[in-house]
Amino acid sequence: MIQIPNTMRPGVFISSSVRASASGNTVRTVAAVGQAGADAPQGCTVVHTREDAAALGENSALQQMVFALLDAGCAPVRAVPAGEDYAEAFDAIAGIEEVRVVVSDGGGEAFTAHLAGCRNAGRERFGVLAVSDPEEAAAIAQQLNCERLAIACDGGSCTLPTAAAFAALIAREGAAGCYNGAELPFSGTFDGVLSDGQVGALLAAGVTPFEQVGGAVACIRAVTSRTRSDGVADRTFSAVSTVLSVDEVVSGLRQAVRARLRGMKNSSATRESIASQLTVELEAKRLEGVIDSFLPPVVAAHPKDPSVCVATLSFSIAPEISQIVIAAEISI
Repeated sequence: MIQIPNTMRPGVFISSSVRASASGNTVRTVAAVGQAGADAPQGCTVVHTREDAAALGENSALQQMVFALLDAGCAPVRAVPAGEDYAEAFDAIAGIEEVRVVVSDGGGEAFTAHLAGCRNAGRERFGVLAVSDPEEAAAIAQQLNCERLAIACDGGSCTLPTAAAFAALIAREGAAGCYNGAELPFSGTFDGVLSDGQVGALLAAGVTPFEQVGGAVACIRAVTSRTRSDGVADRTFSAVSTVLSVDEVVSGLRQAVRARLRGMKNSSATRESIASQLTVELEAKRLEGVIDSFLPPVVAAHPKDPSVCVATLSFSIAPEISQIVIAAEISI
């Protein structure tokens, strides 16, 4: 309702209302998978407080990651002890819909298989793998080559909390976040040191490096481990923000039309309604800055199966700026 100023004085007045945006930052559930104490409960444990995490084993890898996540505001945390078989540990959280980010201390191949399986099942999920040694991190990134996995490396002895804090940042910011140079919600001890040469080599290999700047821990540049496609160099999915944007748009579109599936007829009116709903969702993502542009959705019945409705979409992701190059012509 527009408020009329209670004054006769000439001027320009503002009548405004403030409401919470439904698309604002939402903390997504984070899961941690790692080595735990011998007496740690098996399977997936829901951890709400640091006291709850005491059962995971004193100073164990899993406890360190869970502590860092709790300190960063991610509660509750899904904690899963990993023995020799990381695949079994990842299976324990595979069906949990709300888990969107996973941090682990190992199990690279099982980790990538888990992320791919979740993607195929319509549960988009992003992973962070902690690797302290720069050379080892580069080798693992080249081996895994996964667009849904970031290898976190700081060259120090406290990489587990660093990786967990990065996972917490992704969970909090999602596709709208700017991760290059971003400060982590980190409250522990940081002793990582990486030379400029190591940073360059890590980024080229698909590893996300971290450094300390003015007392804060920052992500130098957020990249995934995907650097090749069919053996050819390809940086299309290099930026973490790009993958998060794709997942957020696809997930949002799926949720928007899922409720319409039950009882719908594959008629022209229904298809027009679906196209309109998809357009609304795409425009919302454009206004949020997640996507740059999109074409009107085309919804049609499948030519060979009348029970199938096919929605064809085309949209462009708004990439995160990592560098600004100033070209200057200087006259003397």
